[in-house]
Amino acid sequence: MSRVSSTVRWTATAGFVSSAILFGISTPALANTNFNGNCQSSEACIWEGDVYEHAAWDYEGTDTNLSNNYYPTTGDLVDNNSGGLLNMGNSCTAVFGNNYGSVSNSTKVVRLAVGGSKSLINTTYYHVMSSMSWTC
Repeated sequence: MSRVSSTVRWTATAGFVSSAILFGISTPALANTNFNGNCQSSEACIWEGDVYEHAAWDYEGTDTNLSNNYYPTTGDLVDNNSGGLLNMGNSCTAVFGNNYGSVSNSTKVVRLAVGGSKSLINTTYYHVMSSMSWTC
């Protein structure tokens, strides 16, 4: 490959990724690379039990349909199987809800600032969380 075509390819890729960040489009380059069930800095986490109990699902992006996500350590479905929430993000509010896609009048929403957590055990939110996004 010539040096010119390599530079053009790199410039196009950088432009696409920066546009994806600006418009909130998820790309493979922006995908969570630490999806391992360990709640770490920069991630939002959903716990199968209460916060820090049982299994965790960790994510650095936005996912509005958790019906195809599973806790890495147990293999259990994340959707409608949550007991605690934690925001280890760097600067954004983590938003969790019980709908797919956009918020509606019947949506139960939990917003957590950076470092915030919420137990869903024995609440009306228990086992209903099925969407996650960031508000910055």
